[in-house]
Amino acid sequence: MSKKGIGSVLVAGTALVAGAAATVLVKHHLDSEKIIAKVKSVLGEDSKVIGSWVEPFYQRVNVNGQASWGIVGGVTTMDDFDVAQYHFIADAVTGELLNIKKVQ
Repeated sequence: MSKKGIGSVLVAGTALVAGAAATVLVKHHLDSEKIIAKVKSVLGEDSKVIGSWVEPFYQRVNVNGQASWGIVGGVTTMDDFDVAQYHFIADAVTGELLNIKKVQ
């Protein structure tokens, strides 16, 4: 294969990897928004969410002895003058909330 052919393969491979990475990041962002909405729903209308965060990448998590890919994050709420933080883990494939707990 010529140098020109090798260069073309490298450029095409780089473009493919960059495209796949961009797709994963967009999917992660959209999944994160849906999961934050679920967390708000679980906490109820009485809880005013004043902040939220989500880890920027899918993570390997272990919930109740089951290993899977997850989305990890948290929300901060304010009820009257009481501020509370909750951490959550959601399944990256199904979007199901696997764990949500109030941080003491």
